[in-house]
Amino acid sequence: MQARTALMHLALIFGLLPATTALARPASEDPGATEKLRLLAEFTDCVTAQKSRQPAIRTFLRTLPDRPGFGEAGLKAADLTCLNRAATRMHATFEMRLQPDSFRDALFPSLYRREFGKAGPVADFKALPPLRLSGEFDGDAAELSASFVAGRLFGDCVAREDSADAHALLLAQPASAEENAAIDRLKPAFTACIKQGQTISLTRTAIRATLGEAMFKLAHAATTAR
Repeated sequence: MQARTALMHLALIFGLLPATTALARPASEDPGATEKLRLLAEFTDCVTAQKSRQPAIRTFLRTLPDRPGFGEAGLKAADLTCLNRAATRMHATFEMRLQPDSFRDALFPSLYRREFGKAGPVADFKALPPLRLSGEFDGDAAELSASFVAGRLFGDCVAREDSADAHALLLAQPASAEENAAIDRLKPAFTACIKQGQTISLTRTAIRATLGEAMFKLAHAATTAR
């Protein structure tokens, strides 16, 4: 069968804007956009399954986002042979244009599914020590952008408030009925985690990214604390 050619521009958006309410924007009605998100999840699941990639992935995730060396670390962590697997499955040729921060956002949900998907959510996240960003990076956490810090604080709070539904969201297919239901159940936690006078506007992809990072790091912390 002759392979058909598909141009895949995969880009995730992680945005935090000052306002007064939490908003989960509706999933795109564009079936192509949904397919891109699912292909990205498939790609990162393939990357995180490669044991040889684990050191490079850890280095990338401990590199300060959008600082010197961030893009290079992301390139070393990626495994482009995983694109070939998707292309073979779909009889397609892919061109992936993936920004380092988008790759980072997709890695944490994938890592969480791989390490904690079967175990289920840890129930005692609220008892864990407060979030300390200084221990998460091989660099000065003071250089992190205000939007990144706000996102980490928000995700950490939501994961502590409702780990069960955060877990359900991360295991659901992007733009699926299961994801929709999990987001609806998480809305009280979204509201509880917004500071007075603050508005956090999140795309569905951003919700998945920020909860993926929070759940992965909290689950590891809870496992260590046992």
